[in-house]
Amino acid sequence: MTNNIFTFVCATKIVFGQDASQKVGEELAVRNYKKTMIVTDQGIVKAGLLKGIIESISNNGIEYIVFDEVPPNPPSATVVKGVEVFRSNGCDSFVAVGGGSAMDACKTISMMTVNEGDINEYDIGGKTFTKRGPDVITVPTTSGTGSEVTQWAVITDEKKNWKSSIGSPLMAPAVALVDPMLTLGLPPAITAATGVDALTHAIEAYTAKGALNGASPIADTLNLAAVRLIGENLREAYARGENYVAREKVMLGSTIAGIGFPQVGLGNAHALAHPLGGHYDIPHGVANAILLPYVMKFNLIACPSRFADIAVAMGENIEGLSPMEAAEKAVAAVQRLVKDTNIPSLKSFNIEDSAWSILAEDALKDMNSQTNPRKTSYQDLLDLFHRANDADIGEEQKVLQNV
Repeated sequence: MTNNIFTFVCATKIVFGQDASQKVGEELAVRNYKKTMIVTDQGIVKAGLLKGIIESISNNGIEYIVFDEVPPNPPSATVVKGVEVFRSNGCDSFVAVGGGSAMDACKTISMMTVNEGDINEYDIGGKTFTKRGPDVITVPTTSGTGSEVTQWAVITDEKKNWKSSIGSPLMAPAVALVDPMLTLGLPPAITAATGVDALTHAIEAYTAKGALNGASPIADTLNLAAVRLIGENLREAYARGENYVAREKVMLGSTIAGIGFPQVGLGNAHALAHPLGGHYDIPHGVANAILLPYVMKFNLIACPSRFADIAVAMGENIEGLSPMEAAEKAVAAVQRLVKDTNIPSLKSFNIEDSAWSILAEDALKDMNSQTNPRKTSYQDLLDLFHRANDADIGEEQKVLQNV
């Protein structure tokens, strides 16, 4: 650790545990809200996950409406529609119920009820929010994005096929009600993709340029703990979804990573994943899971001791190994996890050859390529796309031989 002064921020109150979601009515009532807008998607509604939440809201004498029009990778049009619905119904607060898409949409809808312009104008490097929107209470139903506790959201600019990264301290949720019970019915494929998404947050943040420069030792501790929790429990949550203990530990890891990664930034897995979502609507967690081992291998020489720490957190024995040998154990451990949880291959999405150059250009523009620990060029990003696309995900050690 250096002697640098560092800052750590988490502005969100967190209530974690079984049936935490049923505290939503209390949290609204204590803030004297009268009518809230629940922002979610139709899958959540059909799964019946709103039942206990709505009961809690109603039992506390609070009116509500449901806005269930959030798609995966939500576009700016969803934000515009949400603002209209909020205003026309006289609401005063928000409850976001769902995965990262619902929570990101909700946070940006809240901000655009009080700030001017188009939401994409607030992409990083653009306009700055000047007002805090109505309070948002987040209720995550997956263990992946960490959006329940971050001041960030990702919204698709449908005109540019670009994922806008929008952040402000004013956008942090007021309360996160993190209830592992809501994840018990998640399909295995979503469990896997969201779980490795959370793992990607933790690994990229622990090895990000800011972390190497001592930006936040607190975040380092959190991110490594998240790697351990997810690495030890994701397989069981995937294979036996009804296992509450495994679900709880994966969700705790996801939330901890959500607290940790905004302090220091991420890396090339996210830089590469964002254009895949923007151009091809590939789910963010799936894209991260596919790309993470290749990005880790690329970054090994920048911080082998940090990757050795990750190997240990993933349960690997590094005794007697050189720093690089120990670091490579981390890559192999993640590749096995990706294989064991049946993450699809990049090739299965049938991306045409002519697209890779455009995708690499967009990845280079993404802010996460600037916080990656190893300096990265356009050609590096293009090569990473090709390595991931050309690989046979069923060959456990292919990634280690592919560079």
